[in-house]
Amino acid sequence: MSEILLFGLGAVGATHAFIFQHAGSKVTVCARSNFDVVKEKGLDFRSEKYGNIPNLKFDRVVKTPGDASIKDVKYDFIVCTNKAIYMNPSASEQIAPAVSENTTIVIVQNGVGNGDQFRERFPNNVVISAVTWVNANQPETGVIVHKGQEKMQIGVEWSDKLDRALQQKKLDDFVGILDAGKSEYELVPDIQVWRWKKTIWNCCWNTLTAATLCNTKQYLESSESAEITARALIDEMALIARTLGLTIEDEYLDSLISRADLRNGGITSSMMMDAKAQRPMEVEVILGAPLRVAKKLGLKTPVLETCTAIISAMDWRFQNQK
Repeated sequence: MSEILLFGLGAVGATHAFIFQHAGSKVTVCARSNFDVVKEKGLDFRSEKYGNIPNLKFDRVVKTPGDASIKDVKYDFIVCTNKAIYMNPSASEQIAPAVSENTTIVIVQNGVGNGDQFRERFPNNVVISAVTWVNANQPETGVIVHKGQEKMQIGVEWSDKLDRALQQKKLDDFVGILDAGKSEYELVPDIQVWRWKKTIWNCCWNTLTAATLCNTKQYLESSESAEITARALIDEMALIARTLGLTIEDEYLDSLISRADLRNGGITSSMMMDAKAQRPMEVEVILGAPLRVAKKLGLKTPVLETCTAIISAMDWRFQNQK
């Protein structure tokens, strides 16, 4: 039985915490804003796939990975599903008290460059990285609504300092838990390709829905310029990824515009929800990091630069208003 610590109990984190527990693992959840509800009553978990569980409880509920109650637990996996925003202390620093010699760190977040801080702080630990596609939200504290299926692309953040067979075994062990929990996944040889693919999606639709407070259907119906702008942003992001040597298929890029659900009902992004609530947004990993890469490569990305300026200003206002 694996010991798993989940850091970040939002809607996506809660869905995966359920999957791990459903697989038979012992799950510790690190909760913040929903700590009291989760500790006392558990989650009200409503899933089209897994069913409704009105009082979903976990083996342990803590506020921080440094909680004294778990100091003697040796975790096999620490899964980071926290929102990838600026944190002080950083996420890698916060989980450090719970990391032991044999702990594998699993990053399940949006954006690019996420693994850097974990590889730097924990050079002797295996780091696994995943991008997830899941429709889950928390409409009120402690209530998780999971619609449809969830899927992730997953692979190792390979380190030349560690034995490759060991890194592969840790990945195999973790996907075994996903199998047992009935979760869908795709093993990929180069997770960075899919990190960029997902970030192209996020950079386009998270950004444009957050800036306009329109879902994708509303945005695309607003003017002829809407789709032109979305496509320009997608193409600029693809240019950056391809210049890095990553394979991004034209068919994939076309799908980011042609998906039926963009227009049938529309998609409300997590960044749009953050913007509506005036919460910090994932600016750095979705916009800032790609823009810095573009500048380093000498690429012109005017739409990305404009979007970065707008979303950064919104984020600054949310964090500095009184």
